[in-house]
Amino acid sequence: QYGGKEVLARAIPAVLERHSPVQEVLFDVKEAEVLVQEKNSSRLLCHYPYPTISCVGRCTDSSNLFGFCVAASPESPDGSTFDCLVFASRSEQECEEIIRRIAAGFKHTEWFV
Repeated sequence: QYGGKEVLARAIPAVLERHSPVQEVLFDVKEAEVLVQEKNSSRLLCHYPYPTISCVGRCTDSSNLFGFCVAASPESPDGSTFDCLVFASRSEQECEEIIRRIAAGFKHTEWFV
């Protein structure tokens, strides 16, 4: 239920342990949101405005894995619950760039919240 960056050390391995089917996606970091599209069809799978993303970080076990937590139910009376999404980039440099761009998005949108 907690969406802070400390949870990523447990959440990323927990997501990977589920052995969910791997899907190739296009990950687009926009000015105010993150878009995830199916690679083959460009169909939008999900989009997350920065205010719904609680944290982003890299997996310590692998230099090209990263994840972020999103508020799954921000309107719930007992507080938000969070989902963790995990992605693999092509390289460590790409991974770091994505994390930096999402972090910049946090800073850019903090005044809109």
